[in-house]
Amino acid sequence: MPHLFRTHDGNEWKPGKPMALTLEDGTKVEGVWAGSAQVEKLPWWLSEPGSNLCQTDEVAAVAVRGEHTGETRWGNAPPGARLFFVLKPPQRGKNGHAYRLAKLVTTASTEAQTKYFDDERFSLFGTFNSDGTIASIPSLPPPSEPGDVRRPGELF
Repeated sequence: MPHLFRTHDGNEWKPGKPMALTLEDGTKVEGVWAGSAQVEKLPWWLSEPGSNLCQTDEVAAVAVRGEHTGETRWGNAPPGARLFFVLKPPQRGKNGHAYRLAKLVTTASTEAQTKYFDDERFSLFGTFNSDGTIASIPSLPPPSEPGDVRRPGELF
């Protein structure tokens, strides 16, 4: 499962931090990344009253910490791709402030992704269709070497 992602402005996002998300109707919301939701079980995740499907801004890259190696490896996102999250119903924290947990939607890794990232789950890339469904975007092949993913603007 991805553990980090980077947007085109160079910001890195990780679990536990609030992030801006957009509902299928364009409404801006905030969620705290907390785990994942398998795309195969998406109807179940969305069946809880108050749960919503939402997407990030465009992403540049995602990182996965290997299940066995513990090594974090980055892979580029396809052009125009966004990540999807299931936004859970609002909760109240100990301080009384409301927040919403967001579960990253994942898909089964390809054989090449499993080999490179050392994980059997990967990000589901896509955008919203006009009817609020997901228009999946195929992921790019993983880099051939662990150091092959550069930050935006890096030449070498």
